[in-house]
Amino acid sequence: MKEILPTPKTVKRFNQWKKDIANIENYRPFLTVRQVNKVGRRHWLFCKRQKREVHLLSDAELYTYHKLLWKPGTIRVMEQFALDLDETLDIAVAGNLIHARNWETSEAYVMTTDFVTQRFDPLNPNTLITEAFTFKYFDQIFELNSTGEEVANWYRGGELTGEKRRKNTRTWQKFAIEREYWRRRGIQYYEITEKDATKVEYWNIKFCEPAWELVVENDVMLDYLSVFNKVWENNFKKPLQYLLSISAEILSITDSYSLALFQYTVLNNFMPLEHSSNLQLNRPVELQI
Repeated sequence: MKEILPTPKTVKRFNQWKKDIANIENYRPFLTVRQVNKVGRRHWLFCKRQKREVHLLSDAELYTYHKLLWKPGTIRVMEQFALDLDETLDIAVAGNLIHARNWETSEAYVMTTDFVTQRFDPLNPNTLITEAFTFKYFDQIFELNSTGEEVANWYRGGELTGEKRRKNTRTWQKFAIEREYWRRRGIQYYEITEKDATKVEYWNIKFCEPAWELVVENDVMLDYLSVFNKVWENNFKKPLQYLLSISAEILSITDSYSLALFQYTVLNNFMPLEHSSNLQLNRPVELQI
């Protein structure tokens, strides 16, 4: 077999990227929408919270980005994060794994992890947690039967049991290289699918984002949560607008401020919202109470 090596152009591009993000505040993704030739929807947007352009390569990455961005304590979500090429090549050789490459020329490609996040530990605000996430659509990595149900690894007594049966060995080998790369840095690595960040969750985050800059004192937030949850318990079949108005009346605030507080508490994961349907003012909401 040919030795897998990067071209000088690839090495130069990767080194320039490392130099550019030496100050992490100036992060930019290694891959951009313009550089990826693939069929499907892509998203090039400006994130007001991170104050920079963000490049997402599918609808599911768009949903995942927003969910990670609003995870409690998050200060940074870095998409299309490049991995050191020399190290990933070494990991591939040591583990007898196939590295990302051009199959015709044996040119090694720089591997990327879809998302790397940094957030403060809610239980220890002085501790910064870094986590890595790779996204793939569920049916690309697990086998489904004719009815769309998951296929397990083995049978017992005529019933499917065990873990989900994997497919696409090449993708799982890529996961293995990434997992070892991040393990060496003491960083937790996760493989995620569209089931981990749904379109409904994305809708609800976008519904609530107008309140992202709202400043709310802790006692005000706790009072609002207590009142809204009680109103919901007594009127859970009523539309959201009704719940907001009743809560506003009890707390002697305006309906618009009641909506802003609701959005703020959902966005920051204080409201126990069940993401079972899209948030709309004329529809009921479901809480996990």
